[in-house]
Amino acid sequence: MLDAVYETVRRGNHEVLLIDAPTGTGKTSCISAVLAASSNKIVVAVRTVSQIDIYIDEVNKIWSSTRHRPEIAFMVGKQKICPIEDEFRDESVYAGCYRLREWTKNYTTAKLKKALHSIYDPSRDSIPEEDPGYRTFCPYFLRSREAFELNGKTHFRRSGLALEIVDKLKNNIASPSELLELGQGVCPYEIMSLSAKTSQIVIMNYSHLFSSDFQDVIFQWLEMDPEQVTLIVDEAHNLGDAVRDMSSRILTSRMLDLAEREVDKFEAMLGQARLEESRTESSWRREGIRIIRVLIPRLRRFLISRQERMQEGESLLDADLFRSFLYEGIENVDEALSNFSEVSVAVSELDLAESDRESLQGDILPSLALILLFLRDVETAERDQSFLRKTIVNGTGSKKWARLEVNCIDPAPAIRQIVDSVNATIMLSGTFSPLDAYELYCLGEENRAIKMSLPNPFPKENRLLIAAEKATTQLENRDNFDNRQEISEHVRSLIECVPGNVAVFFTSYPMMNNYRDICSASADNARKKLYLEPKGAGEVPSLLEAFFDLAEEGGGVLMGVCGGKLAEGIDYKGEALNGVAVVGLPLAVFDEIQKEVNAYYIRKYGKTKGLLIAYILPAMNRGLQAAGRVIRSESERGVILFCDRRFASNGLGGVRQFLPEWVQEELILANANKCWELIKAKEIDWR
Repeated sequence: MLDAVYETVRRGNHEVLLIDAPTGTGKTSCISAVLAASSNKIVVAVRTVSQIDIYIDEVNKIWSSTRHRPEIAFMVGKQKICPIEDEFRDESVYAGCYRLREWTKNYTTAKLKKALHSIYDPSRDSIPEEDPGYRTFCPYFLRSREAFELNGKTHFRRSGLALEIVDKLKNNIASPSELLELGQGVCPYEIMSLSAKTSQIVIMNYSHLFSSDFQDVIFQWLEMDPEQVTLIVDEAHNLGDAVRDMSSRILTSRMLDLAEREVDKFEAMLGQARLEESRTESSWRREGIRIIRVLIPRLRRFLISRQERMQEGESLLDADLFRSFLYEGIENVDEALSNFSEVSVAVSELDLAESDRESLQGDILPSLALILLFLRDVETAERDQSFLRKTIVNGTGSKKWARLEVNCIDPAPAIRQIVDSVNATIMLSGTFSPLDAYELYCLGEENRAIKMSLPNPFPKENRLLIAAEKATTQLENRDNFDNRQEISEHVRSLIECVPGNVAVFFTSYPMMNNYRDICSASADNARKKLYLEPKGAGEVPSLLEAFFDLAEEGGGVLMGVCGGKLAEGIDYKGEALNGVAVVGLPLAVFDEIQKEVNAYYIRKYGKTKGLLIAYILPAMNRGLQAAGRVIRSESERGVILFCDRRFASNGLGGVRQFLPEWVQEELILANANKCWELIKAKEIDWR
């Protein structure tokens, strides 16, 4: 693996290497091979903040074991690193940060005018204490900037203190949680972004690199030449879905409220004749205001009608109905949106933006601009079948609200924009099977990448892999009494025969609830405590802490959903988990939206490959991620039960041929009775 990474990076030429490497193969050590092959910039794209610490640990090993000391930096969202994030009550951290930054600049400008010198350095001044939540400036941002006067105007630059801290960080490897302490009161986000420009290794979220809002400016912002950058994508099985989510444009009632406030402020400025503009410019902008005053109320009425008429869930947006209602009486839609654009640009230039969204450079994006982007994507969807328009309703009764979305369902163009421009790309995952399908999904082309699949490095005798021979959650058999009994007995065998902690992951919450009584009774028989996946993400840490503690006290049973809060991204180390059951093949609901996605990929790649990418691949990913929670190190032992016969079949509806080779080779077919026997025998063998 390391040799392949080294050669790929050394050759460059925009090559892509896809590596399917199970847990324990040392995927993060690939960064050592990249460092050996090139002295240029390395960008590591990760999905979650927790993955940053893994790469920091790897670089720490390089520092301690070799003479190489590559500098490392990271970029995380402000909500993860802002020291006063909890003070922003009724606004997002981005909106609150933007507001305080502007107030801080005003404060600094006032201080500069009172100073005897032409430079104001906050680190040499006494900064007044303010009550949290009632600040008139941000003390952290204040310490990150110096103000100076040039030609009668105030300008800002990085403070000497900020530059000094960044220079000191070159001799340390700090995690996101440590940055505030090391920052000496300087804004950790400012330190982070400044450090990223000079470090050899930069770890950032997928969104920084692959979002359509950022990817055109990220290289310029970090002063990177794409040809001199090697990209590592961690947990790359998530990349395609993540890019699809980033490519979504939404429309909400809050956006409409904020946009109306922007128009009110802009119109007030026009009325006060404070804008110097030509008669033509004035005509365009006043026509833009008129168009906006027509469209925003119509958009609001449309949202309210969907909210009142739809049940909770999502459905395809009736584009003809939407467009005819929205643009009634407007002869030229393109011209109308162009005039709309004139106003949104002016709002941005005049700092009148009201929004919860921020650009990479820290500027707030006007809600008017976001609405315009949504409407333009609605028009794009008229001619581009990779764009999907839908309505989503959440909640019930008085707590019901609707939003509109335009999704780009094909991530390949956005991913290719990056990988085709950088020196080389290494994509790593422990569940990257089948590689050919992921290549098409992420890169949109066969044979675009070099592909490598590694065997499981852990001792084979430490694991037992079983696939149900009869049981299935297929719709036509789901309520069959014998089938339900078969599923129940399989689940009972895992709970009652595997000592310690076990987890049972279902295809949906309704199915989980259908088998709750079975799991509860079985847990009682085994004297284990039952835990259900919580509704809120905030409850997860305390639940897991209690569940992990049970490993030393007889064990517990965790019930959750594939693709849910407990089935991905959590490391169940040691005795934290000894067995997992994946009940059913977690296919997406076969609704009208999924049918549209399937149809798009069938048109693009043909029926077999299209259905694999659009429908089967996401289900395989969810199932394998859930199964992969057990056996996280060489010394661990565990049982993995695929409780659906489709995992064991290559026939119609079967997915065995898409499983990793090592799983296919070790999978044992068993009915419920045999499953009990296999687990009992294995447990005796392990004693």
